[in-house]
Amino acid sequence: MHAIVRGGLAGVAATGVMSLVMAAGRAAGLLDTPPPQHITARVEEAAGIRHRLSGPVFQSSWMLAHLGYGAVCGMLFSAGRDRLPPSNLASGLMFGGLVWEVSYLGLMPGLRLYPWPAEDAPSRQGVMIAAHAVYGVALAVLDRLLGGGARGARPRPAGR
Repeated sequence: MHAIVRGGLAGVAATGVMSLVMAAGRAAGLLDTPPPQHITARVEEAAGIRHRLSGPVFQSSWMLAHLGYGAVCGMLFSAGRDRLPPSNLASGLMFGGLVWEVSYLGLMPGLRLYPWPAEDAPSRQGVMIAAHAVYGVALAVLDRLLGGGARGARPRPAGR
């Protein structure tokens, strides 16, 4: 399987696992509005379409946006896996931390789609850091199970 396809699939599945951490944080009262929901609402407001979307359509839009972001990050992970430590735990924690850092310390606040960490609730930041750690490790494990990485990679049949 091509690395980009493998990474996209692993990224979508890892985003699902990450979403369980976010749901647990929300159930514990540590996370009010999930950041992907907040970010998607801001994009849709800027595009002038948010007011036209029903509740179920908006719910679907932010979930699909979150899965899409996770898929793209998964593709980047698979494409650069050989530059990361061979351990799923180490590479996953490094990559998950990098995704959080790029997203929440640069890209999203820079685009005015999400507040800077100093302006955000510490409990939400904690949940999201944990969620990205889980995303990264799940991504590394899933990518490896789908044939990525040097260790544990499935041998390719002859003739391919």
